[in-house]
Formats: sequence, structure tokens, C-alpha cells
Amino acid sequence: MDLDEKNKILFEHLLAYARFSIKDLANVLGVSKATVIKRIKFLEENKYISRYDAIINWQKLPFIKKVYFFKISEKTKEFENLFLSKKEVFSIISLNGLYNYYVWCFFKTKKQQKEFEKQLKNFDYVDMEINELILPKVTFFDVPIKIPLPKAKSAEIKMDKIDVAIIKYMAQGHGRDSLYEISEAIKKNYDSVNYHGKKILNSDYFLGIIAQPGENKFTIQTTCLVIFCSDKKFSEELYNSIQKIQHVQSDAIGKDNVVIVHFLSQTHVEYRETLSKILSIDRKKIKNILISHWNKIILNNRYPLEYFLEK
Repeated sequence: MDLDEKNKILFEHLLAYARFSIKDLANVLGVSKATVIKRIKFLEENKYISRYDAIINWQKLPFIKKVYFFKISEKTKEFENLFLSKKEVFSIISLNGLYNYYVWCFFKTKKQQKEFEKQLKNFDYVDMEINELILPKVTFFDVPIKIPLPKAKSAEIKMDKIDVAIIKYMAQGHGRDSLYEISEAIKKNYDSVNYHGKKILNSDYFLGIIAQPGENKFTIQTTCLVIFCSDKKFSEELYNSIQKIQHVQSDAIGKDNVVIVHFLSQTHVEYRETLSKILSIDRKKIKNILISHWNKIILNNRYPLEYFLEK
């Protein structure tokens, strides 16, 4: 068995929403539930799917969101260990390009942010504060999604210890686990996990719960663009236009008229085509652009949800 048409359809559905039921997937494929389970296992074991990430709707988090790009010429391991020890750090990615590390942070207060940045005085870096981020649907095989995506109810995020434990566990590659499996993993009473888990899944706590494609299997390159725009109006136009471009994985807009884009490509031709589409929106209004490529994920999806539990 390889990526035949049914496997491609299954892969794309899990890429859109990882928690589609076996029953619904079986109806779409026109096969038995046992066959769907077998096919999912094939995708996982053969590394077409690497994990299932629950991506929190962090726009709703009442925190300051900042991105830092660092130039580090030596002692990279020491740099990584230093930032791994910082609770404010959400993600660390090593890059190929002008800047070779990319660090996302969440801060509870301005004071915390300033204290953190005091420790950066010996580093060469640029930083941006992020206002909004979305995750457009990525497709590999241009397969239409035939199951309606769940409609989440808007809810104010208020978390207790069980909510935090569930969300953090799901965010670390376990977005498809059953509530029973989650209760076993986080060692919490099933009834409590079932109650809190359903509340979370029926709300808009998550931007998405998606299968992550295996990068080695698809030879995926992730490109990061930091685009400095001439004015606020154009930065908003660019941010909105980029969302419609195929292969764009994430699209963020920050203060100071900055747009940050990640896109995926499997070939050099695909890379050039996507880059050209982005830059052709209105090249004259782009003041500067930083291009880098992901090299290695050091840390990802470490949400500081404990901030909700601190008094």
C-alpha cells in the first residue's frame, strides 16, 4: 500500500482536522472502519504523518507575543540551552539564512518582557511584536474536504489545572488521542478529563487540530519571510492577500507594519512560484524582506499556560 487515491484523501482530511471520526472518514472513503484504522496506521508508521498537533488559539491569550531573530556565530548549544530554560519561550527554530535562530515568546506583563530583554543585550537580534496570526489550510494533493469542519463556540479562556494539563498534552503531538487516552497520560480522573476535554474541544480554544506531514517523507522546506511594509494599510492588505496563496502555512501581522509568513515547498520550482506570488502583490511597497529556511526544530508549542494559574 502506498499513497493511492484513498490514502491521499485520508491524509488531506487529517491535515484539515485530525479528530474526524473513523466513521465519518470511512463514509468519505467508502470503506470499512477497520480499513480506515489500517490506513491511518500506515500513514503514521511510514512517517507520512509525524504527529497530531493541537494549535492553541493564542490570539485569545491575554499575553504579549513577540518574535526574535538572532545571529549566533558560535556557542550555539549554549544559546539553545539558555533559551530552553526560559519559561517565556514558546518556540526555538534553527535557521539557514542571515539570522540563524528564531525564538517566539509569550510574556504575561511588560515588566516581564523588559526583564527578559535585558538578558539579550549581548546578542545581535531583531524583534517584532505580533498582533494576529492565522493558519490557512495547507494542501498537498488538492483534495476537497468532504466532512464539515466543527464549528467552535467562542469562549473566554479561563483555565484550571486540568484544562492546562489537557491542552499542553494535546499541543505536544497528541491532538488525535481519545479523552480516555489523555486521562491515562496526564494521570487525571477520566470523568474530569471528559468534562473539561469536551468543553475545550467545543470551544474556540484551538486554531486547529491537525496532522503534521512527515518532513523527510515529503522533503518539505519551510521558508520564513519577514516583510517590512511601507505603511499600515499595505501591511494589512498584504496580510489578507497572503492567506489566499497555496502552500502558506502561517500568516502573522505585527506592529511597525511587519508581516511574517511561513510557507511550505517540496521542490525548488514550488518554492520560487510561492515566493513570486507573495512578492508580486505590490513589490514597490515592500521596504525590506528577510528570507530564511527552517533547519531544525529545537522547541515548539510550549505554551506558558501556567500564567493562568498564577495569582
